[in-house]
Amino acid sequence: MRDKARTVISPGNALVVIMLLVAILGLSLALIVQQSMNLTALAGNDALTSSQAENAAGSEATTQSDERVDEQSDEQSDAADSPAAESHNATQDSEPQGQDASNAIAGNDTRININTATLEELQTITGVGPVTAQRIIDHRNTVGRFTSVDELMDVSGIGAKTLEKMRDQVRVE
Repeated sequence: MRDKARTVISPGNALVVIMLLVAILGLSLALIVQQSMNLTALAGNDALTSSQAENAAGSEATTQSDERVDEQSDEQSDAADSPAAESHNATQDSEPQGQDASNAIAGNDTRININTATLEELQTITGVGPVTAQRIIDHRNTVGRFTSVDELMDVSGIGAKTLEKMRDQVRVE
């Protein structure tokens, strides 16, 4: 039998080891907070860039559509009195001009509201399977309603790439 301990640590040495571990833990937490802030800022910048790109694309699509309608009006001025031409022009006028315009028309917004969607509805979104759909519902039940689509990043299994795939298919009301 052994009467002596293998390693003897004095109270002073134990205090030094504890202080060293506390310092390492504090540094780790600071790095995690910094990384979280960087990701939040990056997600905010991506959201701004996406909205600016969508606004620019919507404006460009509207301009191109207006030019197309003007050209067609000039070319079809002789046939404008016929019922077929009037029907054709009415169809063109009712076509959505970019995603923003189609979503602005009441009743034509086919995006899924993540605050009221069922498990089955959530599974129809690109990149969302049964497990992720259940996590979205669980997150909604524990945290409360989503206030923006970007909050989906808080759901386990949804990263920046998945969110970008989903962004055009979901909405928050």
